[in-house]
Amino acid sequence: MASLAILGGIGLLIGLILFVLKFAANKSSSAGSTSSSSSGDNSKNNKKPSINRKVTLNPEADAKHILNSLKPSTTPLELLYTIATSPDNIAVASKSLEIRADMVTRKLAHLAQEAQKAADKEANATLDELLNDDDDNAWADDDEDDEAAQAAKAAKEEKKKQEAALAKATGKDAQDVTKVMLEGVDEDVLGMQWVKRNLTQLGVWPPPNFTVDTDSSTTTTMDEPTQRNLLMTMGRLNSRALNTHPELLSASPLGKIDPSYFQSTMEFRQRVLQTLDNVLRMACTLRSFKLVCTILDAIVMFKIGIMDVTSPKEREWFQTFMESKYGKEGTPRLILDETYLGVPTADPTTKEDDDVVVDKKEEEKNKLAQMIAQSRQVTTTDEKMSLEMQITRPHAEAFTKEKLIMCQRQGIPPQIGMQAYREAWFIIVRAYKLNDDGSSTRVNDVDWDGKMGGANPNHFTVMKENKHPIVEMLNEDTIALFEKELFEGGNDGTTTCDRKVVVGWPFVISNVAQKSGKVKIQLPPPDSPGKYEFSVTIKSQEFLCDVEEFKLVVDVAQGVKKGGGGDDDDGVCFFLDSVANLFLSSNSFRRNAAASFCCNVRASSSDCIFSARCLANLDM
Repeated sequence: MASLAILGGIGLLIGLILFVLKFAANKSSSAGSTSSSSSGDNSKNNKKPSINRKVTLNPEADAKHILNSLKPSTTPLELLYTIATSPDNIAVASKSLEIRADMVTRKLAHLAQEAQKAADKEANATLDELLNDDDDNAWADDDEDDEAAQAAKAAKEEKKKQEAALAKATGKDAQDVTKVMLEGVDEDVLGMQWVKRNLTQLGVWPPPNFTVDTDSSTTTTMDEPTQRNLLMTMGRLNSRALNTHPELLSASPLGKIDPSYFQSTMEFRQRVLQTLDNVLRMACTLRSFKLVCTILDAIVMFKIGIMDVTSPKEREWFQTFMESKYGKEGTPRLILDETYLGVPTADPTTKEDDDVVVDKKEEEKNKLAQMIAQSRQVTTTDEKMSLEMQITRPHAEAFTKEKLIMCQRQGIPPQIGMQAYREAWFIIVRAYKLNDDGSSTRVNDVDWDGKMGGANPNHFTVMKENKHPIVEMLNEDTIALFEKELFEGGNDGTTTCDRKVVVGWPFVISNVAQKSGKVKIQLPPPDSPGKYEFSVTIKSQEFLCDVEEFKLVVDVAQGVKKGGGGDDDDGVCFFLDSVANLFLSSNSFRRNAAASFCCNVRASSSDCIFSARCLANLDM
C-alpha cells in the first residue's frame, strides 16, 4: 500500500509539472501572438509609402534655365548635361531619391522583424517539441489527407496567386517594400551603383568635360540628384555596353534589378526626349543653324545610345547592325527626286474608284497644269514660294517585314503594332543671293540684308520691340551671343547666310510601309529681285545616317505692290507667339505632339503627300 501511495504521489507530481509547463507554453504562445499581431501592423505600415510622392514642377523656370545655358558653340554632350541638370529634372531626381530612402528604411525594418520572428521561433522550438504529441500529429496528417482540406488549401493558394497578380498589375506590388528588390539591401541586386562602377570602367565617369558653375568658381563636384541624372544620361549613351553586360543578363531573369533606379531611367528618357524636341523649336526661333544641327545630333545620340555621331566606329557599327537586322536594303535613307522651288502649285487630282484605274487623260491634264504653274516666275510681292520634293524610302519594305515578324512573335495584332511606328526627319533651309551675272558665286552679306517676306531680317529686333515671351526669358548676354553669331560671325569663314535658318520643318512618317511621298514647304520670297540659291539640309532624328543636302536656284523678279497691306511684323510675332506657347505649355504639347507632326496621308499609301508644321518660318 505504501508503494502505491508513493507511485500515486509521483504521478501527481509529474502531472503537476506537465500542467505548469503547458500553462507556460500557452502564455508564451499568447505573448507571441500579441507580438505577431503588433509586428503584423508594423509590417502593413512597412508596405505603404510614408511620404508624399508628388513633385512640383515649374516648366517656365525650367525653360528659362535651359535657354540661357545655350550657346552657339554648345556641343551635344553639353546640351544633354544642361537638360539633365535643369531645375525640374533635379526636382524629380530629388523626390525619387527621397522615395527610395523611405523604401530602404521600411525594407530594413521589415527584414529586422522577420529576423526577430525567426529567432523567437527557434527559441520556442525545443518547448514545442516536448509538448507535441505524436497522436496529435497523426490526427493532423489525417486532416491533411482529407479531400475537403486539400481543396481548401488549393483554393487558398489560388487566391494568393490572384492577389499577387492583381497587385503587380495595379502597381501596388512595386510599393510593397517586402517584394521590391533594392540595391545595397538585398543580395546581388543591380542598381545605380552598379551602373556607376561600369561607367567608370568604360572611362566615361565622371562625365567628360562636365563642370558645375557656382557663384565663385567652377567645380566638378556633384550633389546626389545631379549625379543620379547624369548617371542616367551617360548610361543611356553607353546603353550597348550596359545592356549586354553578363551581370545584367544573369540578374534580370532572377528579378534582381532595382526598380527604384531602372524604372526611373525610362521616365527620365521620355522627359529628356520631350525637352530636346522643345529646345529644337526654340533653336529654330533663334534661327541658329549650328545650334539646330547640334540638337538634332543630341537627339540621335540619346535615342540610339552613342557618345559621338561623327565617330567612324559608331557609324560602322550602326551600318552593320541595320544590315544584320533588315538586310542590305534596310539601311535608312531618303532618295530625293523632282525637287522644285517656285510659285506654289496645286496637287494633281486623280479619279479613282475601288477597282478602277486612274484616268490617264485626266492625269496628263493635271501634270500639264502643274508644269504651267511651275513655269511662272517668282516675284518679290508673291505671298509665298513653295519648296517641293518627292521622297522615296528604300528601306520601307525591309522595315515592314521585320515589324510584321516582331508582331507575330509577340502575339500583337499587326494593325496595333504598326501604329507605334515613328520615323522623324528634319528639313533646314538657308538662302543666299547670287551675283547679278548669274554665276554661282554668292554675294557678300553687306550686299544683301537677308530680307524676305517684307519682315525685318533681324528677328531679334522684332522680338525685342514686341516684348516677345522668348526674349523675356533670355538674358541680355544670351541674346548678345546669338546676335553676334548670326550677324558678326567668327573666324570660321562662314557668312550670315551660312549661319541663319530661313525655315526649319519636321516631317514624321507614321506608316512604316509608306515607300514614297511628296513634301511641300512654304517659305517667303526675297524682297529684292535677283538670283537666289536655297540650300536644303535634311537630317534624321532617328538614325545614324548621312545628311541629305541639295541646292535650288530661283530667279526672283520685281513685283507690283498690292494695296491694303499691313505690318508684316505682326505675322512674325504671331508665329513666334505660337512657338513660345507651344514650348511653355508642355502638357498641351504632349497631347498635341502627334497631331502636329504626323504626316497626313492625302493619296494612296504608295504615293502620298506629307504635310508638316513649319517651326522657323518667321517671315511668313
